[in-house]
Amino acid sequence: MLSKQAEVFGFPNSLIGVATFAMMLVIAVALFFGIRFPKLFWQLVLGGTALAVIFCHWLAFQTTFIIGALCPYCMVAWFATLLVLSVAFRELIEFKRESLTDESAQEATATIQKWMVPFHLLWAALLIGAAFLGV
Repeated sequence: MLSKQAEVFGFPNSLIGVATFAMMLVIAVALFFGIRFPKLFWQLVLGGTALAVIFCHWLAFQTTFIIGALCPYCMVAWFATLLVLSVAFRELIEFKRESLTDESAQEATATIQKWMVPFHLLWAALLIGAAFLGV
């Protein structure tokens, strides 16, 4: 928390995490209660989360190869950001699946949806594993 990378935008990166993960928690509770968000909402979530994933990967590189010390809270953020990306992808794929009329295309999108979370879990495990090996 004392490196220059800890305040990329002039204030602590942890403030970004607190704000965005609080929003994601509200979205998760809304989904739990059955609220359906429009497609544009998920497209915006996906765009924001994609930027967050890029930022997290940059921070992971900085932590591993420049700073040389791992931050447990940062690794949790890396992991959680990839899970949020997975959920956003799944929701957008669901919109696509609902619009399809071809049964084989619906099955294909259902298969992609089924494997989205395990793929991102593997990606997160590789990211954190590489960070441990890099330090």
